[in-house]
Amino acid sequence: MPPFKVIIVGGGPAGLIAGHCLAKADIDFVILERRASHDPLAGGSNALWPQSVRVFDQLGLLEEARKIYSPVNHKLSLTGDGTAYYKSDLFAQIEVLHGHPFTMFHRGELIAMLERRLPGRAERFHTDKQVTAIETDESGVCVVCADGSRFEGSMVIGADGVHSTVRQMMLEKSSNKSEDNAMETTYVGLYGTCSPLPKLEPGTFYETHGSGYSLQLGVGQTCGYFLLYHRLPRPTRARHQFTRDEIEAMVDKYADIHFTPDYSMRDVWEAKRWHHMAHIEEGLPKTWYGERVVLLGDAVHKMTPNVGFGFNNGIMSAVALTNGLRKLLLVTNKKDEGIISTQALQGVFADWERLRKPQAKKAVELSALYSRVVAWDNLFYRVVDRYITPRLDGDVLLLKTLTSPLVQEGLVLDFVAETHFKEGPKRWKIPEMKLATVAGSTDGEVKDGAVSDSQ
Repeated sequence: MPPFKVIIVGGGPAGLIAGHCLAKADIDFVILERRASHDPLAGGSNALWPQSVRVFDQLGLLEEARKIYSPVNHKLSLTGDGTAYYKSDLFAQIEVLHGHPFTMFHRGELIAMLERRLPGRAERFHTDKQVTAIETDESGVCVVCADGSRFEGSMVIGADGVHSTVRQMMLEKSSNKSEDNAMETTYVGLYGTCSPLPKLEPGTFYETHGSGYSLQLGVGQTCGYFLLYHRLPRPTRARHQFTRDEIEAMVDKYADIHFTPDYSMRDVWEAKRWHHMAHIEEGLPKTWYGERVVLLGDAVHKMTPNVGFGFNNGIMSAVALTNGLRKLLLVTNKKDEGIISTQALQGVFADWERLRKPQAKKAVELSALYSRVVAWDNLFYRVVDRYITPRLDGDVLLLKTLTSPLVQEGLVLDFVAETHFKEGPKRWKIPEMKLATVAGSTDGEVKDGAVSDSQ
């Protein structure tokens, strides 16, 4: 039987995590990244929620991740003039409730670590590969790149971002091209990093709330991560590349709005190291997969980054897909059936979508709700956020009632043990993965606490 091989398009965090998961499952793969090289300064922050910490543990990445993450304990809410009106121990409570902490990374450092630790990186990670065509038949796929190179395999994972080339090509083949415009933008985001400022409090996450905008500033080990959300006059599905003049106009508009009690937008901008302005798309396309093509990460579930769920949902989708592919390959190898058919692959894709779409939908909706509450989208949100939330310790209350249930649903690789398992009062729906649990439990049976397919 020809070896099964996955071609991952996109070398960002979601694509790299998919590669790590496949490597753990002993499934061959290559990653095609369109950029010629990774810019270590580019990117703001990525958050890791406790359910994803479990996966990092399984992948053997946790110890190295702990060397580069920035701990977060408190959240400080402010008005635009710098008045602090609510401080909560929100992030500390995440660890209390779930065992593992909420962690924050510089996106550039995280990508560099994931790439460096990628098994077989030299042979599997290819840069400067702009995909121009995807050819599929009943025996496999061939991905064609702009430089003339061709990569043959069994299936394609499109982890190439919100403006996914793979999604566009997949929809064109299925006559659903209009779905490529499924993402809608209500907010523009001005992302950036800045040099450490002396009055920033380590372990504190600052968030400014106002009418039509919100600001966030996280304190990292070596820099600050900032993000300005600006609500558009009306939602749009059009794409837009922002000019330098448009960026400067946005900075001028919010120059006197405070990120912290001590620092305004003007102060943070003067200390900036890197910045980027872009639409913040939101949405779930109806079509998640094609013949031998499946989408992953922002290409298929895109949400506002306020809650930090985006990367985590990419991890969960990579885990679920890997579990399904591994089971298919084990059954196929036992029966010695030869090439895995398109129909068999689509069965895995369909099961994966049925599992992940409801979970991703909840994350998109929760992120959207939070974005609109802190940007005071209406009078009700403003009153609740400004006056009721502080009195009820609302951040922690919402964590327990809305966010924790999503965290508890977190998926793990069903064939890899956890070395640093932790659990809090909000218990995991999938119990600890132990060596005794995963040994031989490839048929979906419950063995020594393993979770069945029905769960």
